[in-house]
Amino acid sequence: MLMTPDRGARRFLPHLSLAFCAAALFITFIRLIEFDAPLTRFVRSLNDFQIDYLHNPWLRELSDRGDQVGKGESLLVVSAGLLAGGYLLHRAALKRAGWETLLAHVAAGVINTLLKHLVGRARPKFMHSDQSNFLPFGGSGWDSFPSGHAMAACAVATVLAVRFPRLRWLMGLIALAVSMSRLFRGSHFLTDIVAGAVFGVLIGAIVAHPWKDRRTAFTSALLTVTPPLAGLLAVMSTIGQSPLEARTAMILGQGGLFLAMAAIVAYFGSKLRPGLLPPLSKTAALGFMGLGIAVSSGSFWVSTVIVLVWLGHWLRPEHRLEGADSPPAWPSEAAFGLGVLLTLLTMMELRGALPIG
Repeated sequence: MLMTPDRGARRFLPHLSLAFCAAALFITFIRLIEFDAPLTRFVRSLNDFQIDYLHNPWLRELSDRGDQVGKGESLLVVSAGLLAGGYLLHRAALKRAGWETLLAHVAAGVINTLLKHLVGRARPKFMHSDQSNFLPFGGSGWDSFPSGHAMAACAVATVLAVRFPRLRWLMGLIALAVSMSRLFRGSHFLTDIVAGAVFGVLIGAIVAHPWKDRRTAFTSALLTVTPPLAGLLAVMSTIGQSPLEARTAMILGQGGLFLAMAAIVAYFGSKLRPGLLPPLSKTAALGFMGLGIAVSSGSFWVSTVIVLVWLGHWLRPEHRLEGADSPPAWPSEAAFGLGVLLTLLTMMELRGALPIG
């Protein structure tokens, strides 16, 4: 006989889901710190020791556009445009989005300023060794953590993604471009950008939902950010590991790719042709895809993070906060599967390209 959890257990599951996601996020951040210095040296080689200038025209364009879009003035224009359109066209949705993006921007700015001065991390241009320097309340140049551009852009993008779900992928890509521009511009370390992006998503999710739903919104936001961050850790761990023997690297890479491909084919095949393949739940497919990434990385810490992320999603709250006009799940699921495949291919192609230690 199958046993169903009682009401007390069901009420406890969201807290357990949050705990697993928080643990995955903590481990991911701690493990990413070791890549700050190697990536900074790599960016300096691209910049030829010139700050805010890149010789590659594509990277220079990304850097310049990301810097402009993520500035406070640009984000204020977005809020002002939404408010103007809302009041002129009598559109409540636009007015609400305008006020919420403004509130998220202000909240992100206040929290970012406090953290910058409390932490006092030196900017990458002041890094002269593999160790970060800290001087709380040190003033200009000691304000690297977290990235203000990434935090504000992700906060505003999250609000817009909640208010206009059909644009959420576009909002996510814009926020990602802004965040990446801070790395290539040499303005921040990798963990500065990751922390800024996570804080921004959490702030935007809380602002965009009623206060009574703040806990669910917080958990939902963590569930959203942990899978891509686990993928980032897997990519960085693979790029940063010592070069493996060719046969071992091939086995790990192709084995992980096979597991992920099998999960994707089985999941979508069971949806399109229910009679041909046994049903595979979305959570199970996520677990097999994560297992493929873990196998390909060959890293204990990546495997641990992926297990924690999977447990967090498996125990996730049944109630999800979504907009009334949420788009169908197929595009999101297809995009996630494509992201997993791109992650694996990147790991295979760049294995050992930036070894550390």
